[in-house]
Amino acid sequence: MAPNPRNLRYAYIMYNLKEPQAVQAIFFDVGYTMLAPHPSVQDVVHKVCEERGTPVDRSCLDERLPHAEATLRGMVRANPWTWSKDSSIEQVWRAYFTDLLTPCLANLSLRDRAACVEDVRISFEQASSYALYPDVRPVLSAIHARNITMGIISDWGISLSLILRHHDLIRYFSFAVVSAAVRMAKPDPQLFETALQRANAIADYTLHVGDSYPLDVLGARATGITPVLLDRLGNYETLPLDCITIRNLYGLLDILQIRDP
Repeated sequence: MAPNPRNLRYAYIMYNLKEPQAVQAIFFDVGYTMLAPHPSVQDVVHKVCEERGTPVDRSCLDERLPHAEATLRGMVRANPWTWSKDSSIEQVWRAYFTDLLTPCLANLSLRDRAACVEDVRISFEQASSYALYPDVRPVLSAIHARNITMGIISDWGISLSLILRHHDLIRYFSFAVVSAAVRMAKPDPQLFETALQRANAIADYTLHVGDSYPLDVLGARATGITPVLLDRLGNYETLPLDCITIRNLYGLLDILQIRDP
């Protein structure tokens, strides 16, 4: 039986806040912090290919995914500002899905394969390809009730605003700093400075929650914001970290000393 996410909330929380009641603003990442592809990347790709009449073997997608992920990481390392422009975001996702699908659609012509890749890429700009983690709404509601200013800082394309609206997240947040819109990407401190300005907040009394140590933790810390690393899968559990670390968003309520909804 899979563990209940709520039971993992105390898995590990390090470097607790000294004065949680002083927090005035909290910024949130989006991808793999609040939203994730649903049911999975492979499932979405499999559905799109099937609906367009070019079915793909699901096991092939499972096998290819780690290689496509490595391709994505390599491209982003080579161009750290990938997420600062919609055109470069489209390019990197096109390369990602080409890597994922090419061996699985070897029977198609190059033209038909490219068309399939494009349909898959576009599908991930749609809100229906994502779902909220079950802890998102109750935690945001509890924080919102405390009148703490909340904002979004995300490396994403301009399609993010429609995705946030579809999932009814807009009502919790005062603003969203989206990389493609402001032409900056994490961990650029200016991205976090922009969020502070929009929140009219002081860094010393602000938290940023995200799932990436190099992007979210280091980016926030460079601006003086207290980072909170959200490690849903336990990828960082055995590493010697120097930041507040939680396994799900309920852990954020523990840090803030806010009772469960």
